[in-house]
Amino acid sequence: MAAEVSKKQIEKLEAIREKLRHDLERLEEDMETAQRELADEANQDDRVSEIAAMAFGRELDMSLEENVRLLLERVEDSLEAIRGGTYGICKSCGREIAPERLEAVPYTAMCVECQRRREKR
Repeated sequence: MAAEVSKKQIEKLEAIREKLRHDLERLEEDMETAQRELADEANQDDRVSEIAAMAFGRELDMSLEENVRLLLERVEDSLEAIRGGTYGICKSCGREIAPERLEAVPYTAMCVECQRRREKR
């Protein structure tokens, strides 16, 4: 049986989605700027340490962007589950996810037990 979903929960997920979209947009802009700067630095002269530091920063931004994309996908999946009537059902075991867990992590797809098992792998 799917969890009863309140308007507050939906609004919370939608707010998270909007924040993640904004963060993703900002990260993409930052990455474009960093890429241009890296190309400019590489063309201007051979300051290896500065170029390496910029490349590391770009790689970090790419990792952050990927994490934001994954979170955004989980939020979208949760909103889709609400529309489909399956929100609050563990994708692994099929049991109801505790309301406290949904309150803490509204975009979760697994109950605590299944999540722990997954993290141990």
